[in-house]
Amino acid sequence: MSILTYSAWWDRLADEFDVVAVDLPNHGGSDAARHVTTVSQHVGFFAKILDHFDLAHPHFIGPDIGTPMALRFMADTPGRLKSATLGDAGCVGVVEGAWLFRKLVYSHIMRLVVLSAGGAIGGRIYCAVANAIGYRLSRPTAAAKADYLAGSTNFAKLRGQVGFLGSYPNETPSLQDDVLKIKTPVQVLHGEFDTFVSVFNSRRLDDLLLNSRFALIEGAGHYAWEDAAEDYFARVLAFIAEVEGESEDVKQ
Repeated sequence: MSILTYSAWWDRLADEFDVVAVDLPNHGGSDAARHVTTVSQHVGFFAKILDHFDLAHPHFIGPDIGTPMALRFMADTPGRLKSATLGDAGCVGVVEGAWLFRKLVYSHIMRLVVLSAGGAIGGRIYCAVANAIGYRLSRPTAAAKADYLAGSTNFAKLRGQVGFLGSYPNETPSLQDDVLKIKTPVQVLHGEFDTFVSVFNSRRLDDLLLNSRFALIEGAGHYAWEDAAEDYFARVLAFIAEVEGESEDVKQ
């Protein structure tokens, strides 16, 4: 995964807003960082990003691994984000999904198996599985696919990626309670045919949040924001416009 996953629509997003796109540690073009592996450690890194770019009250778009990170951040730092578009992730309570996903989360042995093959082999297998089940309507561009592969065939990065999933058992149970405190508007989107991460995770999140909406991205697989880019982008713009409109009403 890398920020190139949004390349189908980030230029148009930049026509409407000032956009800051950052690869999280151990992903895409960012460096490997053994000290930034767990969900909570990523929250600390994310806070530094906001401070570095002086982002006082931004809208956040971060499905998949960005979801548990953003939820923990919003629970611990109320009001810092203006809105969040999340989804296609296991994030609260016991995560549900395909056998491989659950094993990567809950089985230390499975994570060791992936890593034991080394970055060159383990990373290729990891990417091949993700690409095979992540798309139904489209395929990643050659540049994006190369970036995904480069990120996962680096052993240090792959270790961080599977380590992030391995932190879920210590992170998602407390999130199930803590998301009840979040008042920030949240849009939860999930690919209709995501067979890797069960839609049950997103429906449960939407049920728990105080100020949220849920929608399926019709026809899309796990990487819904890339697989059905136009539908996803339209929903992002509409949601942000609605949140901005509500803010203006409050000011008046």
